[in-house]
Amino acid sequence: MQSNVSPMQAKLLAGAGMVCISTVVGILYKVSQAASGGFKYSTTSAICIAEFLKLSMSCAFHIMDSSHSRDGRLRVHTTWSSASAQLSMQTVMQISVLSFLYAVNNQLSFFVYTLVDPGTVFLFKAGSTMIVASVQCSFAGKTFSPAQWKAMMLQACGMIIVQYDPCKGGGVYTGLAYFCLCLGTVITAISTARNEYLIKNYTISLNVQNAVLYAGGVFFNLLAFTCIPNPNSSAEIGFFDGYDNVLAIGVVCSNAFIGLAINAVYKYGDAVVKCIASDITAVLLIIVSVIFFSLKSSLTLWCGVFVVVFAVHLYVDASQTSAPPPRAKESAPTRKGVELSNMIGKKADIAAEPLGAEEDDYEDVQAAESGSLIRK
Repeated sequence: MQSNVSPMQAKLLAGAGMVCISTVVGILYKVSQAASGGFKYSTTSAICIAEFLKLSMSCAFHIMDSSHSRDGRLRVHTTWSSASAQLSMQTVMQISVLSFLYAVNNQLSFFVYTLVDPGTVFLFKAGSTMIVASVQCSFAGKTFSPAQWKAMMLQACGMIIVQYDPCKGGGVYTGLAYFCLCLGTVITAISTARNEYLIKNYTISLNVQNAVLYAGGVFFNLLAFTCIPNPNSSAEIGFFDGYDNVLAIGVVCSNAFIGLAINAVYKYGDAVVKCIASDITAVLLIIVSVIFFSLKSSLTLWCGVFVVVFAVHLYVDASQTSAPPPRAKESAPTRKGVELSNMIGKKADIAAEPLGAEEDDYEDVQAAESGSLIRK
C-alpha cells in the first residue's frame, strides 16, 4: 500500500516534528528546575533512562530488519549473529569513546540551562559553526571554502550582537556561562570528528552502531550516578526520585525521541530542512525566553538573531556550492571516431588508448561518504 504523502509533505512533516520536539526539549530543561536551584530529579538518571529507551528501540529496529533474516532460523538468533559479525573489541571501544563524550555533554547541557535561557542555548548552537570548524580543521584535517569561513565569521558577529549588553558594557550572562557554551560546542565538534572516523573506517549498520552507542550511554550515566555527586543539584536524589512530576517524565521522553526526529529529517529531508528547523526553533525559544525567562527584548537582540539566521543559510549555500558536481561519464569513442580523428590529425595517441579504462573517482568518494551515524 503506497503512501499518499508527497516528498515535499514528508519534508515539511519531518521538519515540523524536529521543531516541536527541539522546542519542547529547550523549555522542559528550563521549567523542570527546582526553585532553589538545580533540578528536582537526577539528571544522570534521566539521561540513563532515555538512553535505555533508545537502546530498546535500536534493538527492536535491528530485529525487525529483514536484511539478515534466514529461512528456518529464529529472527533473534540471526539478529545476534549479524551484530556479532559486524562488531569487534576495537569497534566497541571506538563507539564507547563517543558514548562517553555524549554523556559528558548531556550533563554539561543541564548545567548550562541553569545559567542561561533556552533561546540563547539554541541560537548559540546555530551560530557556533566557527568553533566546530576550527576543531575539525585542527584535529580532523577538514577544509572549508573561503565563502564558508566568511559565513562562519558573520555567525560569530551575530552572536556577539545578540549577547552584548550596551548598558552593562559586557555580556548578558556571566563568563562561566559562555565558557560552558563554548566547551559544549567543542565536545560536539570532537564527537562529530569521531562520528566521521567511525563512518570512514568501520562498516557497521546504523542500528547496530546506535545500539552499542546507547548501551555505552546507559553504562556511563549509571556509573556517574553511582560514583560521583549529583552534578546538577545540591541535594541527594535517588535514581527514581522526582519522576512523579510530569516535567521530569517529559525530559526523559523528549531526549528519547529527539533522535527519531533527526533520523526523520535526514531520511525524508536534507541539511537545508534541518537548518531551517534549527533556525525556527531558535527564534521560537528566543520569543519564549523574552516572555517567560526574563530575556530582555531589544532591537539589538533581534538584529543579532537575524544576522545569525542569515549567516547560517549563507553557510549552507556555500557548502552546496563548494561540493564538486558529479562528473558525467564520457561515452567511449567508436572505431569510426578513432579513424576520423587520425585522418584529421587530432591527437591519435589519445584516441588509441584502451577504451573503457577510465574510472569515476568522484563516485567512489561519494559512495564512501554516503553513510551517517545519527545521534543527538
